[in-house]
Formats: sequence, structure tokens, C-alpha cells
Amino acid sequence: MNKELKLNIDKNKKYVVACSFGPDSMALLSLSLKNNIKIVVAHVNYHKRNVSNFEQASLTQFCNKNNIEIEVLDTANLKVSGNFQEWARETRYKFFKKVVEKYGAEGVLVAHQEDDLIETYLMQKNRKNLVKYWGICKEIEILSVKVIRPLLDYTKQELLEYDIANKIPYSIDESNLTDHYSRNKIRHGVVEKLTKEERKNIISEIKNKQKNTEKFVPKISYQKFAKMSYENVVRFIDFYMSKHNEHRDLSAKFVEEIQKTFATNANISFKITDHVILSKFYDDVEIVDCEQFYQYELVVDRKAKNNFIEIDFSMGAEDRGIKDEDFPLIVKNVNPKDRVKIKDYFVEVRRQFIDWKMPVHLRKIWPGIYNKENKLIYVPRYRKNFTDNHKSIFKIDLTKIGNK
Repeated sequence: MNKELKLNIDKNKKYVVACSFGPDSMALLSLSLKNNIKIVVAHVNYHKRNVSNFEQASLTQFCNKNNIEIEVLDTANLKVSGNFQEWARETRYKFFKKVVEKYGAEGVLVAHQEDDLIETYLMQKNRKNLVKYWGICKEIEILSVKVIRPLLDYTKQELLEYDIANKIPYSIDESNLTDHYSRNKIRHGVVEKLTKEERKNIISEIKNKQKNTEKFVPKISYQKFAKMSYENVVRFIDFYMSKHNEHRDLSAKFVEEIQKTFATNANISFKITDHVILSKFYDDVEIVDCEQFYQYELVVDRKAKNNFIEIDFSMGAEDRGIKDEDFPLIVKNVNPKDRVKIKDYFVEVRRQFIDWKMPVHLRKIWPGIYNKENKLIYVPRYRKNFTDNHKSIFKIDLTKIGNK
């Protein structure tokens, strides 16, 4: 093997290496060791093949020999629901997330290589897929975890030659040798027969296509959304959902229903999946994670803090209309039907939400301050751009909502 393999990885950070004991992931594991990268190995045993237990034992032995910590997920007692490949992917990335959090890692290293990149691109073209990214993205977020693919510049053959030259153990998945799957047909019938020049041309084609693919953020103006083509609406939604490991077929009829609903309503939410909604609030359209809609309740003396609320009334809260006799306070999801006193009259919170033009999804988790007798005495004001001039501190960090 003439080509020297390198990893462009920050050595000051720790990573989880996703390893199946196949030649690609074992090359990644070996290169991580050789480059003195701080790592922990994550392995999933699906028990789908006769050699599954052998692979787990062999990988564990390799890790022990090289003083690498390894975390194993044994799925033998887990119930498979729906399509196995989708279930396996969801299970795998949920496991990776736990390992990343346990070890305080920067993210997950995955051993996709150039052949995988070309295969994915050719499958996208054959299926005429609407994609957010042509081929395979070098770095992406899944379930709020950074997923890094540092081997995309190397071919499968180069990684195999590296393993052989460095006497790295590995196992071959025999299912990859058949043509039972469409990806395998492309792999054996097309990719493995490409010349170096043909490979180079395809990689160049992928890069050029990617330059022309629009990048999306979870929130855009309704004016822009209303003018978007069907293809770009799909990309806009899928760009967000893929980060949260959510999937759904978005038909032209479904997208048309969304656009018609949004055209006739100023403030409404549209369910995409059980975990994702598309919310329109006046001038904006935003994709929202439904997991943010949780119930909470804080009992407050003078200070309190949870994942998105911070309170400090130690310097007094008379400027909020809160008196000493109101303590201890209760901060919880405000009931829109509750009434709060504004100067000399009472108004329903629901009416305030409308006047403030508050997004529908925020109304479900917006806090209210109740006194010790469970009477609503204060609701913090919502504005897109708001400066709090009170002397007491009441902060709501909207960027953290849903990131529990």
C-alpha cells in the first residue's frame, strides 16, 4: 500500500468510535490509536449473523489488549418494531448518544469511506431522491450528537490494504458479498469496476451538486416558505428531521395540504411525525421538536433554575407585582385560561398570547408565576426582541427548550 492514511481529528478531544469489527471500522479504530486520539469504542451486537458473538468477543479482546474502553449494546432482548434497518439505525444512534454523554465525548467517528459515498450518490440518482445532501455528509448532527466521517477520502480497498499491512484483525459480513440488496448490486456491478478517472469524475460531480443545494435552518420567513417549490419544502423539513433521527415520506399531496393550511391561518401547527411539528406564527415558519412540550413545576423561595428558566428574586420582586407574602412561589406551565391582573383589570393569558403574537408551540411551555395559594400573579412578556429592564432576574432561554 503506497498511500498513507491520516485522520484530520482534534487530538485534544475525546471521541466514540463506532466499530462493527468490519475492515473499515477496524481501520478507523487502528488509525485513531496510531494518531493518539482519545477514544472509547461503541459496538452493537444485533445477533443477525452466526459470527455476531465472535465479532463482539474479538473486538473486546482487541480493545483490552490496547487498553481501550469499550461499550457494547446487546440487542438480544430488545423488541424490533417496523423495518429492521430503520429500527437498527435508531437503536444504534440512541446508544451512541448515551456513550457520548457518559464519557463527555466530542462526537462519534463513523467509518464510511469513498465507496459508500459513491454508492449512496448513485442510489440517490437512480431513485431520483429529493436530498438535503448529495452522497454522504462529512459531519452531521444526529440526535444532537456530532457524527464525523473522517475516511470519506479513502477507498474501501485502501482501508483493506491498511488492515492487512498492519495486521489488524477484522471480519467480513458475508451479506455484503451477495446481490440481494440494491446497494450491493451497485457496489459489485458499478462501483468496484470504476477506474480511478471515473471515480474522480463522480466525486467532482457530487461536490458540484452539493454547492447548488440550498442550506436550511429550522426557522424561515413565511414569505420565503410560501414561494418554495415542493422539492425545497421537502429539503427544509428533512434537513431538520434527519438531525433528530426522524423519517417520513413527504408526498406532494401532504406538502400541498401544509401550504394550503398555512395560507389560510395566521398561527397554527402542523404535525409531521409524532415528534416533529411545523409551526406557523404570523410571519415565520419553524420546525419544532415536540419533546419540548413537557410539564414542569418549580417551587421558588428567592432563586431557582431549570434547563431553560433562571430566577433570582433575592433583590426583591416588587417590580413584578410579587410581594413577600406570596412566597414560596410556584413556577409552572401557565394555564391559558387563567386570568392575571394588569393594572386595574384582569385579562386571560390566552388573550395576552394572541396580543403578543406568541408562537403556538411556545404557549404550551410558557411559564407563569403563582403564589403559595396557587393564584396566578405574573406572566413574563413575550417579544421577538425584548430587553428586560426589571431589577429582579427572570430569564427564559428559548435556545435550550427541547434540549433536555
